[in-house]
Amino acid sequence: MGGAHHPVFARGLALVSALALPSCRAPVAPPAPLWALLTVDTWRFDHWTAARSPNFWALGQQGEAYTNVWSPIGLTTPAHLTMMTGLQPWEHGVEANNHHGFSLPAAVPTLAEQRPGWDSAAFVSAWPAGPEGGLARGFDRFEGPEQGERDGRFAVDAGRAWLEAHRPDQPGLLWVHLYEPHGPYVGDGPDDPSRYAEEVARADTLLGPLIDALVARGATIVVAADHGEILLEETCGRQHERSVGDHVLHVPLLRHRPGISPRVDGGLRSLADVPALLAGEDPPARPYIIAESGMCEPSCAPGCAPPGIQGRDRVLIGPSGRVGLRPGRGARVEGRPPVEAAEAERLLRALPPVPIPAEPEDAAGLEALGYRPREGGAGR
Repeated sequence: MGGAHHPVFARGLALVSALALPSCRAPVAPPAPLWALLTVDTWRFDHWTAARSPNFWALGQQGEAYTNVWSPIGLTTPAHLTMMTGLQPWEHGVEANNHHGFSLPAAVPTLAEQRPGWDSAAFVSAWPAGPEGGLARGFDRFEGPEQGERDGRFAVDAGRAWLEAHRPDQPGLLWVHLYEPHGPYVGDGPDDPSRYAEEVARADTLLGPLIDALVARGATIVVAADHGEILLEETCGRQHERSVGDHVLHVPLLRHRPGISPRVDGGLRSLADVPALLAGEDPPARPYIIAESGMCEPSCAPGCAPPGIQGRDRVLIGPSGRVGLRPGRGARVEGRPPVEAAEAERLLRALPPVPIPAEPEDAAGLEALGYRPREGGAGR
């Protein structure tokens, strides 16, 4: 009887074949990188709590919670472009919102442009985060309102639909922006602070299912605010663009990714660190942060001058103190700044002047922004 037909031999041959089978298969490729940036407009750091924003709080507890992060400016377009470029407004050149006529120079690449070949999409909830100004550059798909704002659920639903259709073997970049809790606030509370808190809770609730889906897909997730808000701390509530207060510049930021070890990071950080965090890097803490207000309005920021963009406050922030510089009033020291006051003032005065928009909408609008013509007729 031939050995090849012996039952024991046949069973042994089958066993050897079965054991050898895995080594003949091609190795399974790991999932392609999937990055998600979720931004909540006008979200104060002190409203990142288990009670007010439970989904964001839980994600920070499971990942990395950055507790000492600062926005460069209380304006939506330039702050988001800082997250998209890793540059400060005076470096990327967009010093005010897109509807003020500012646009990102062609030579400055965005996060999406730096990832050619990636499947990328952005779904935003307000015009200041919209395509005018450069935030849409590089995205395969970009959706947002043609003016004003829209309910955040539209951006979240579109983001979830995109994620469901996204192929795991294709690198992906998703940006979802919610305009809640930007004023005017909607809610049942009796005053602005309580209605603002309701808006924060709504943003958290809206993004919860998308966060769960992203975690299940193994995405690297960064959640951040572009800036905070004035409630009762200053003369003009809701006027975040006129302030360099902690309630405007100190913002929430967290990161979650597969295999991450939960930790709280108290090092001094900037929204300019967002691209590195999405890429899985750990940028070193900064010795200080420089930031600025969006404009001067003397009724909101007493003593500032001249009114408009030219009179904006600038501030150098360290771990234990700050130096503020208000044109028309001078420098003010609070706490223990990281450098001598004279050196801080020198650094702040060395920032380049605010450029004139490339395509101002009209002369009256430009004047309202605080531009004053030079002798000879040219504006700054």
